[in-house]
Amino acid sequence: MSNRIAVRRMPSLLCKPRHRVHLLAALLLALAPLLAFTSTAAKACACGCSVFDVGGGLLPQENDHGGRVFVEWWHADQNQNRIGPARASADLNLDKRLTTDWYTAGFMYMFNREWGVMTRLPYANRAFTTDTGAPNGVQTFNSKDIGDLEVMGIYTGFSPDMSTGVIFGLMLPTGVYTASGLDRDTQIGSGSTDLILGAFRRGMISGDNAWQYFSQVRWQQPFLYRAAFNPDSGNLELYKPAYQLDGAVGIVYNNWYNVLGFDKITPVAQIIGSHRGHDRGDAADPFNSGFDRLMISPGIELTKVLDETNDRVLKVYFDVEIPFYYRANASVNDAGSEGQLIAPVMFKLVTSYNF
Repeated sequence: MSNRIAVRRMPSLLCKPRHRVHLLAALLLALAPLLAFTSTAAKACACGCSVFDVGGGLLPQENDHGGRVFVEWWHADQNQNRIGPARASADLNLDKRLTTDWYTAGFMYMFNREWGVMTRLPYANRAFTTDTGAPNGVQTFNSKDIGDLEVMGIYTGFSPDMSTGVIFGLMLPTGVYTASGLDRDTQIGSGSTDLILGAFRRGMISGDNAWQYFSQVRWQQPFLYRAAFNPDSGNLELYKPAYQLDGAVGIVYNNWYNVLGFDKITPVAQIIGSHRGHDRGDAADPFNSGFDRLMISPGIELTKVLDETNDRVLKVYFDVEIPFYYRANASVNDAGSEGQLIAPVMFKLVTSYNF
């Protein structure tokens, strides 16, 4: 998925060891055991939206240098109740629907072929429909506000072609988490500060560079939490979202040039997986939270080179994410609070400009 229009072979994916590489690898290995022992979270209606952060659209490329600005649109309409691996009756869950459109503005800057930074700030438009009981019955509550800011570092110095890299940073609690009518797990902001760690790799499948593969993993772990007033109980209550682990593996066809007015069109086929566990805290619903899911996600990337000499490149990426396996944690014999709302399909659009 190189920005250049000329076909090229990728340099060897192997490089000589470096001290800083060993330090980064040691850091990741030291943190890896936390995945097995840290408490987990999500909730009955939470979408697990960090899944949009993996897969095609934003991985650093071989010829990236300087800056990249991008905007993203994510859409999820959670309207199906699920218990375990099966669809369940909507009557078992007081929550009926959660529809969200995320609009994210971001900036990435590669200082050189090894180090870079990236920041992203989302804005969300969310509608939450739930049965509030007598006398008002089913109501829809809306929240429109900024979400949680992400600030991350990028290291791609493991090989000369930038085919392997890691990301590391924080998600900061800039998003609103006290909107009226929304539970803590359906708020736009989490109210938590999260650690973000991830890694990615690209490589060739065919010797002519026409077919490539990529893989990516991202771990998001909240570690600082904020309480909020609960009008139902009259108390300040703490909501502790837990980690989500997302990963993607995919293949791309990288040899389709000068089609329909674009310099290159790149089809993408990928499988995306997610794991979340149980929420904690007085404001949580631990039994109806957490899931495992696998999604198939076809996509396409359109490339237009505006200035090849200075690597001015415009890209548009779009994919559809369709679950083919979904297991949702759920309570039993708890009338009105059984199951989780899931989205039968999700959409992602990314437009970026390199300069």
